[in-house]
Amino acid sequence: MFLNKNLNCLKKSYIFFFLIVLFINITISKAHTSNFKVDGVKVTEPFNSNFKKEIVIDKAILIAFKKLLSMTIPSDEMYKIPNFNVDEIKNLIDSFNIKDEEFINNSYNAKFEINFNKQNTFLFIEKKNIFPSLPSKKKIIIFPILVDTLSRNVNIFYQNPFFANWNSNKEDFHLLDYILPSEDIDVIKTLNDNLENLENFDFSQIIKKYNFNEYIICLIYPQKNNTKVFSKIMFNNKFKINNKSFSYENITSLENVENLIREIKLQYEDEWKKNNRINRSVKLPINLAMSSSEYKRNQDFENFLSSTDLVSNYSIKNFNNKEINYKIIFNGSPNQFLNIAANKNFLIDTKKQVWKVK
Repeated sequence: MFLNKNLNCLKKSYIFFFLIVLFINITISKAHTSNFKVDGVKVTEPFNSNFKKEIVIDKAILIAFKKLLSMTIPSDEMYKIPNFNVDEIKNLIDSFNIKDEEFINNSYNAKFEINFNKQNTFLFIEKKNIFPSLPSKKKIIIFPILVDTLSRNVNIFYQNPFFANWNSNKEDFHLLDYILPSEDIDVIKTLNDNLENLENFDFSQIIKKYNFNEYIICLIYPQKNNTKVFSKIMFNNKFKINNKSFSYENITSLENVENLIREIKLQYEDEWKKNNRINRSVKLPINLAMSSSEYKRNQDFENFLSSTDLVSNYSIKNFNNKEINYKIIFNGSPNQFLNIAANKNFLIDTKKQVWKVK
């Protein structure tokens, strides 16, 4: 009996120890995810008697912050932040690293990695009356389809200059990574058979051939005075149609093709950023409990909370050898939280006031 009693005490001490470790891990983990890292910032300056390292660092900070803004703000809202000075941007920085410093031909060359504090950066942007977006990268399949109504022909693959040049130029602030479909004779035939009704055509069967749930259908119509682009966009199970004309008459020119691709891509980047906007004025408090007996499961849940940007804050209210009770502040709706959690294999019972991870 004495031995069993000691074993039970030891077991409780063991659980209590790991709960303390879990609490420490949460504090550390959240700190690691509180930054926006902007890397690959290249700066070149003449190395002469006027060279100052501070000037180089200031230049790198401004370049990095402009890149970060391009990843978090739609292009049609950039005018709200027309200018900013380097001193106010320095207040948003947690740390920076200088890499690959070189002195070549009287020039100083270096790469910078700059970590911006996420909460302070969001606050800076929100003060400009802008809802920022999460700079989330995404792979997406795109069908750039050239529709020639005069010759009554649909061209999708290698004889199509938009297909051939779509990935030739990529900006370092672009979040969308485009995947082009492999050539398929049946797809070409289907599109040509439906030439008169492409804007209303159901592309779902074609999309299924390539095993993608999200996609962009880009129908490009050269016209007499401009080029019309009709887009069907599916992001995160949200469908949107865009119809826009661009002032390009001659798309046989490679320069015009590349410039038009650049403008179309900017339109898609904006749609993706708008899809990932965060309204931090929405603060949903969630009280949630989970078993404390599965340490690995607790760690996984901690990682989920830490890596979810819509979770603005969370803490452990209390814990014992049976349960851990969390308080979570979520910038969204209850259904959003439940769907995000379910995608990470955390099913949540909402029948009681305090939700419980199953």
